[in-house]
Amino acid sequence: MKTSIGTVRNASQMILLLTAGVLATATGEVQAQTYTSIDLTPNSPLSTANGISAGRAAGYSADTASFGAIHATFWEDSHKIDLHPAFLDDPVNAIKGRSSVQGSADTLQVGWGAGPGTNNRSVPLAWNGTAASATTLPLPFDSAGGQALATDGNQIVGYGTPLIKDGTAFGPPRAVVWDATTQEAIDLGDAGNGAQAIGVGGGLQVGYVIKGTANAALWSGSAKSLLALHPKDAAASVAYGTDGRLQVGYSGYDIRVRSEAPKGNKDKRFNFATVWSGTAASAFAIHPYPFTHSYAAAVNGPWIVGYAGDVSKNGTPAYYHAIVWDSTNYQPTDLNTFLPAAFVGSQALSVDAQGNVAGVALTADGQRHAVVWMLDPAQ
Repeated sequence: MKTSIGTVRNASQMILLLTAGVLATATGEVQAQTYTSIDLTPNSPLSTANGISAGRAAGYSADTASFGAIHATFWEDSHKIDLHPAFLDDPVNAIKGRSSVQGSADTLQVGWGAGPGTNNRSVPLAWNGTAASATTLPLPFDSAGGQALATDGNQIVGYGTPLIKDGTAFGPPRAVVWDATTQEAIDLGDAGNGAQAIGVGGGLQVGYVIKGTANAALWSGSAKSLLALHPKDAAASVAYGTDGRLQVGYSGYDIRVRSEAPKGNKDKRFNFATVWSGTAASAFAIHPYPFTHSYAAAVNGPWIVGYAGDVSKNGTPAYYHAIVWDSTNYQPTDLNTFLPAAFVGSQALSVDAQGNVAGVALTADGQRHAVVWMLDPAQ
């Protein structure tokens, strides 16, 4: 359904006149929170911190700007530990694979790897702080591989790509949850057209199912438990994280805007960071003004993190601003303000129980540096 929300005179002066019950925008003064940012990879042109637990971040890094050269990485007290497993590589022919940590909790890291050792197909992996500890997580169906995307220390979630027919054709991706201790896998299904589980917490799994477009989804440990979180009137939605109490992600709306462009009225997609509390009807947008797009990536107790886009800088690294919200009153803090001057943009991707945030900061020439924002202990 398309929603008419007012006049757009230019990209920096958008007035969102939202239909009651469709969206609510966070307003009021920004809560005073202060952070110290730490560049974890000052000498790497390509790195990202995807997870953080007790101040220790994990993600990937590379010595070059090539995505094919990334290695799963764990940072402890800013010390970089290469988690890339040797079994992905072909040392005889000097061909190396690639790997990444996508989430972490306590001493556990989860993600994926691909290379000659996996026929260049990604497989879900789990680590316990060292490259030698890497194990391949089993999938509960014949597959061409998959990825682990998040963990809360008790469960791991991700997806697998099933093999069908003669064992060479691929089916739609299926959401999967693993027990973090036994690595037993449960198939959460594909809802007919494809699904991924992206976040986990408190015995709940979140992600999306495909129903024409991505629709935010919630599971509680089985395919039969699937619950739709897709808001009424939304064109698309995805849930990225949960702490067992709240679910966070985004909802996209196709909105008719009146434009002074030669062709007149147009529909535009606007994505808004969204919070749920277990039902589609509970969807609540926490979009921070004056940005035009926003996404909530993770939630942990008092904190929600994600990022927002400044349309006036669309297409540049400065487009992104890492955001942390208070999960009680949804007031946003722009984490870009705590970065050194060399960085022009950022994304917040994970938050730990102490309020420390992990993500990526971008330079004007497009380099990506893994970064953490450490919350001031007085907060």
